[in-house]
Amino acid sequence: MPGRRFETYIFGLFNENLKPGSAAERNFGLFRPDMTPVYNIGLMRGGGNNGGNALPAPSGNQWCVAKPGASDAGLGSALNWACGQPGINCSPVNTGGPCFEPNTVSAHASYVMNAYYKAKGSQPHNCDFSGTAMITHTNPSHGTCHY
Repeated sequence: MPGRRFETYIFGLFNENLKPGSAAERNFGLFRPDMTPVYNIGLMRGGGNNGGNALPAPSGNQWCVAKPGASDAGLGSALNWACGQPGINCSPVNTGGPCFEPNTVSAHASYVMNAYYKAKGSQPHNCDFSGTAMITHTNPSHGTCHY
């Protein structure tokens, strides 16, 4: 019925794979946890099918780094949280690692924030860290430390 509007109720925007109870209730969402659509119902940018991606792929080379002026306390919290996430390798910022120098909270947080950002698909919402991070187009790699 082109050109017609329908009022709808969305029970769940995202599938909730950690929701207790029956497996069926975990899968009422329109999007998977990685933000890819389960169904093409015209909610994507532009109203159509976006090739199966909820967000467009990032363009060019992007890195997630600590914001200039972010507090060491905020960066430390982000660093500790990200290092506790499955699949995030924080060993390069440990003593003797290729990204240990410079030995600052900001430098260590930048490396780990970027590792998390890349591991989660380089989507902007994965580079926030409570407002302590930002996306840059300048490669922060230095010496033997490769982002």
